[in-house]
Amino acid sequence: MNTLTWLIILLAVVIIVPLLVWLAKLKLALKIATANEQKLIETRDYLEANLQEITSKMEQRKSELFHQSKMATIGEMMENIAHQWRQPLSQINSAVLLVDDALSEKEFRDIMVEEKLLEIESLTKYMSKTIDDFRNFFDDNKIKEDFSLKQLIDESIYIVQGTLKEHHIDIQFELEHKYIYTGFPRELQQVIVIILNNAKDAFLRRKIFSPKIVLTVQKENEQYIITICDNAGGIKKDMLDTIFDPYITTKHKSQGTGLGLYISKMIIHESMNGELIAYNSDNGACFEIRLKADNDEISI
Repeated sequence: MNTLTWLIILLAVVIIVPLLVWLAKLKLALKIATANEQKLIETRDYLEANLQEITSKMEQRKSELFHQSKMATIGEMMENIAHQWRQPLSQINSAVLLVDDALSEKEFRDIMVEEKLLEIESLTKYMSKTIDDFRNFFDDNKIKEDFSLKQLIDESIYIVQGTLKEHHIDIQFELEHKYIYTGFPRELQQVIVIILNNAKDAFLRRKIFSPKIVLTVQKENEQYIITICDNAGGIKKDMLDTIFDPYITTKHKSQGTGLGLYISKMIIHESMNGELIAYNSDNGACFEIRLKADNDEISI
């Protein structure tokens, strides 16, 4: 080979070989970059998924903290109410006893007066127990009791029967079986009384002719179902979904705060592990309390 040929070969080696090496390195770099890009995409997707989970957990925690704060506020409010009510209730009971003794000394007998005195005494005891019930609602160590649903409902009706009679409201309740439930009787009584009072308020507000409340208790699929229905015209459709929310009320602001049904649902769902629902029937509203039946029914 002549000198020119060798020179060309030398130039090719000097130029082409480094070029090939550079191209190989470039290809490797592109491959690494592609792999890194894929990893970045996977990392981004992972972070986005975790971010949603973290955000969801943060929202849940925020809701839990708000609920705890709300419970603490309600608990403090109950303590304040208890403090304010104790003395007046005690004085009312003392006054009733003094009146009763004075009438006995004078040998005064009047059935209506005696009934009203007993009613006042019963209502003040109920109000006093109500204070304890709401204070104990936040106690994790409260003890469940076995009690008769029929007896509890009868006692609940007795609490409101005075005002129901005054407004000529018919209330119907018959139960052929003595269902025994294990739970917190006075808390369940509060719920029933709240629903009965709401029905009474609806009758008066709408001036319903021949007002009537019907209570029934059934055992179905290992559940006790307490149903309270009225003929007051029902709940507006746009309120059915929010009827148990706090501060939602169908009454005038001077007649209610919108906390009764909210507290009722809280009692049934959180304290008694049950369910409270509302729906409209042909003539009015119905409230259904569902409680898990732990004990066998006892026939009368």
